[in-house]
Amino acid sequence: KRAKFQGSPDKFNTYVTLKVQNVKSTTVAVRGDQPSWEQDFMFEISRLDLGLSVEVWNKGLIWDTMVGTVWIALKTIRQSDEEGPGEWSTLEAETLMKDDEICGTKNPTPHKILLDTRFELPFDIPEEEARYWTYKLEQINALGADSEYSIQEEIQRKPLPTAAAQCWYNI
Repeated sequence: KRAKFQGSPDKFNTYVTLKVQNVKSTTVAVRGDQPSWEQDFMFEISRLDLGLSVEVWNKGLIWDTMVGTVWIALKTIRQSDEEGPGEWSTLEAETLMKDDEICGTKNPTPHKILLDTRFELPFDIPEEEARYWTYKLEQINALGADSEYSIQEEIQRKPLPTAAAQCWYNI
């Protein structure tokens, strides 16, 4: 949705990149220390054990520099068919990796970003699959932040239907 940066407003001409499951999308660049992008992005999600990487970049004449990044575990994203107010996140300076996958961020910066993330079921799936996915997403939503959800264990018990959930992001 928007951000709040520390520093001179004329120092910032920023854009946001979103990365999930090897897919990347980018906003337009906006000037100022309180940019508002208000752009929506939708991704098809098939693996809930991954996360959404959000990077804020400052456009430069020769090269761009990263302002900060935040990583959101997909299993922590709520299910909803409607846009919400969003949640402020502190941008971090570094990305944490494990087995060639991003697994978190560290070293907070003074910058913040407002993100609204949600899972929404695809429009074109049969009613039985929609009920299944709604149930699964509600189970994930019911988990506390400290709870562990193992998609691998779930798959071993019962294979997932073929349709994937759609995940909306509003920057």
